[in-house]
Amino acid sequence: RGFVWIKRVGVSVCVCSELKLVESGGGLRAPGDSVQLSCQGSGFSFQDYAILWYRQAPGGSLEWVSFIYYDAEYGKAVEGRASVSRDNSQSKSSLSLSSLVPQDSAHYFCAVRTGTGNPAEL
Repeated sequence: RGFVWIKRVGVSVCVCSELKLVESGGGLRAPGDSVQLSCQGSGFSFQDYAILWYRQAPGGSLEWVSFIYYDAEYGKAVEGRASVSRDNSQSKSSLSLSSLVPQDSAHYFCAVRTGTGNPAEL
């Protein structure tokens, strides 16, 4: 009570060639604090793909958080509190979340968009 647990997942792997995404950041935060998560890509042309962020609360379903290609989009639960960026030269994306609330406690995942469709519905 009184803390927000932002858990990162060590490695997300797509079953396609050698594509790999490694998340970092997270930890225990107090309500109202901020957190920054990073996603390091390798084994693919990072600049050619959209990067998505999802989260999953314990016992909950997967929730879309953010999307960035040229422009950025955000899920309703984090809109106005989240900021996503990407650095193609370093094959890296970052997600910052401010004004944390207990509902932000979750495992956070980054993913690469390799197909079509609405990322909020995947």
